[in-house]
Amino acid sequence: MINDRIGCRSCNTFRVTDDEALSYQCSTCQGLLSPVLRGPQPLSQLINPSLGLPWRYPALLPLPGPEALVVPAVCPPTRRSALLETQLNVSEAWLIDCTKFGTGTFKDLEAAVVIAAAAAMSIPRISVHSTGNTALAYRHFALRAGIGCASYVPLQNAAKLGGITRSEGHPIYLVDAEYARVPSIARTEAAHAGWHHMAPIGWKLEGKAALAWWIAEVVPQATAIAQTVAGGYGALGYETGFRRMQMAASDPAGVLLSRRYLLFQPQDACTLTRAWARGAGRLDEDALNLPPHPYEPTLQSSNPVATLPRLRSLMPDGTQFTSVSRDTVEGARSWVDAVLADVGIELDFAREKSAYIELAGLREISLPRSEKLAIIVSGSPPFDGSTRDNATEILRA
Repeated sequence: MINDRIGCRSCNTFRVTDDEALSYQCSTCQGLLSPVLRGPQPLSQLINPSLGLPWRYPALLPLPGPEALVVPAVCPPTRRSALLETQLNVSEAWLIDCTKFGTGTFKDLEAAVVIAAAAAMSIPRISVHSTGNTALAYRHFALRAGIGCASYVPLQNAAKLGGITRSEGHPIYLVDAEYARVPSIARTEAAHAGWHHMAPIGWKLEGKAALAWWIAEVVPQATAIAQTVAGGYGALGYETGFRRMQMAASDPAGVLLSRRYLLFQPQDACTLTRAWARGAGRLDEDALNLPPHPYEPTLQSSNPVATLPRLRSLMPDGTQFTSVSRDTVEGARSWVDAVLADVGIELDFAREKSAYIELAGLREISLPRSEKLAIIVSGSPPFDGSTRDNATEILRA
């Protein structure tokens, strides 16, 4: 039972109600719940080497993975890049290849845990809205778990969906509206149709935390984690994961004890970067940068309204946000292609530019020679677009 595995650390509660488990929030203090840890133990005992992510770390997760979601076991290939180390003049640069997950992005980790939670709580139909990647990930795992899933994606991001086919009980709606309006339209339409919107912040962070545990396992010497972000849920999940593993391990060291984040955004959609620079701790929707024709459509997010306060609370000293211009990314494209090819990562620049943004951005900032980078590469593999139109319906606002 999920109820016996999670609790509220602040209230010292070790069993929660069904409603608390569903919201992943304590009804007493309103804080996020977390798995009940059984006491410090050697780091090696927190790892099940026979499993892939996120299920590789059972003692740190709020629930076990159902068989349908555990197999196949996938761990992201993690390779050191001499080309990057030379170009950036840093001690070490490791590329963590999340393109090998089922839908090609790190969003699979969140989706696997959220879908497992829905199955454990007997929720038969869920909904998700996103700019593309999260919707694809939720749909992928819902299909495997036998759970219905309605996905809502901005119409202007239709080309990002990739090679999907129609499946009964798993509709994809293309919402014909401005980016800022898509979340509210999706929630309203889903509620009318009887789909449960399964996306509390706590549950979203749980799967992403597994990537922090992977870094601690394979690159424990890392001093900085680099990634392109939209709403910042990834960084929040990683920091949640690092802190939890530090508490659970009797022998924490390296990245579990000290780290910072180097986070990048495209210049035309850099809400968090601007807020961070001016010291803001909160945002309202009027402050969101959501251009109608963005450089990278998958990085349009209204989530900073919810995430900025948590980022301010959790991010360690030395964390920085950097905006990267279109010209900088385009100018670095051939170099990034060479870096990715050197470690065997294949991405489609036209479908998603996240990896290009972060790698181009790393060339623009000052890094100490001693830096040891763990760079999270997430994106879209090449796709010919042949099946997309067969699986979507347009939802007019």
